[in-house]
Amino acid sequence: MSGRDPQRLAKKLIQNVYSFAADKFYEPIVIRRTFPLLGGDLHEAVREQGRRAATAAAGRPLLDMPVGTGFYTIDVAGASQGLVIGADIAAGMVVETQRIGRERGLANLAGVQADAHALPFADGAFGAILCTNGLQVIPGLEPALAELHRVLRDDGTMFVSIVSAVFVGALASDRVNDGLPALLRSRRSLLRALERAGFYPKEVRTQRLATLIEASKR
Repeated sequence: MSGRDPQRLAKKLIQNVYSFAADKFYEPIVIRRTFPLLGGDLHEAVREQGRRAATAAAGRPLLDMPVGTGFYTIDVAGASQGLVIGADIAAGMVVETQRIGRERGLANLAGVQADAHALPFADGAFGAILCTNGLQVIPGLEPALAELHRVLRDDGTMFVSIVSAVFVGALASDRVNDGLPALLRSRRSLLRALERAGFYPKEVRTQRLATLIEASKR
């Protein structure tokens, strides 16, 4: 029965697709072209979040999930005084991140293959969390947010960048919105999900279809 679970099947598909794309076209097509198209000057906005996350971590471990190819994480690790963990369900993404980290001589960057719904880290393990342009493709937003809340220190900060077709969610009721995949939810629904998970959004900015959030634990 578990093999027929839609969420489990979706995770397996994402794992395989993103592993295949890691060293082929993810960075040139998705990151360098698609993200700026959907989010405007998203690269600089995300890099700024990374700098703020490194400062917020204050030498304590920092989590970047999902790490993707490490395109943004490399800069974070370079600016951080502590350990930076890049986690992703796709093994290919983790391998690519580790390869780039070795090439750049970043001894404080480590890649870990992990399911966002069952992160292999202790409660309160991280002083800051980055979640860059990935929540929209993780099946099951709520359990992912619950895990991020669990592994963040009580005084920690999470920085989120999410690209979603917010105009679709804007046409739906709150009840319908909250049942949609994160990719289709309105910004209001995304913020409600964060608050239900125990986060307090301190800053929210928008750029085209991108929403950038800085949140603390309640």
